[in-house]
Amino acid sequence: MDNAYSLSGRRILITGAAEGIGRATAEICASLGAEILLVDIKDSAALAETIRGTGGKAESFTGDASSRADIARIAAQTGGVDALVLNAALCPWDEDWLAPEWDQSFERVMEVNVLGPLHAVRAFLPGMIERRSGRIVFIGSLAGRMGGLIAGPHYVASKGGVHALVKWLARRVASQGILVNGVAPASVATPMMRDRPVDLERIPLGRKAEAHEIAWPIAFLCSDAASYICGTVLDVNGGVYMS
Repeated sequence: MDNAYSLSGRRILITGAAEGIGRATAEICASLGAEILLVDIKDSAALAETIRGTGGKAESFTGDASSRADIARIAAQTGGVDALVLNAALCPWDEDWLAPEWDQSFERVMEVNVLGPLHAVRAFLPGMIERRSGRIVFIGSLAGRMGGLIAGPHYVASKGGVHALVKWLARRVASQGILVNGVAPASVATPMMRDRPVDLERIPLGRKAEAHEIAWPIAFLCSDAASYICGTVLDVNGGVYMS
């Protein structure tokens, strides 16, 4: 029997790939044999070079995940993909959600965290439907499950929306050979969470996750080992939320 965890021969596009969970996912998926397409508003060329330097395949593309035009341009450049990892996200730490100017922050979070994944799905889903094969992994959050530990209401609302989209889309494309799932991390030691005052006593494991601890479940959902998982959001949160 072939190794069902292998990603050999698969093209995986990852948004928000320059650092944190996206970077770890790119490195792990490349180590499992996948060709990686890195998409980030930041330049991820150095990461692509690093992956190629270890024998992997990777290309980098610069674009704003919340821009439908940017994603359409990248889709035209890359062609079809076997899997999408929709990781790009924004989590502002503006605390005064009662202030009038906070509305702009809310709108920007929704553009990146909710509309952004939809842009990618609309760009790449037709090719998956044509091939009757594909994997789509949304990156949600503990915040979307139970309000999170320190996140603001805009981030909480956006990730709750992401979890709902997993269910909505999974039902519509499963019969066409496309599996849609998600991963919901808690606090992860990434640049987004740097210097954030997380109460580790609220986490049964007593620590933040490392990025690779979220990336491995994502890679699993991109593989044949997850061939009967559909419409699920995996909780990877150190025991904070147990469904």
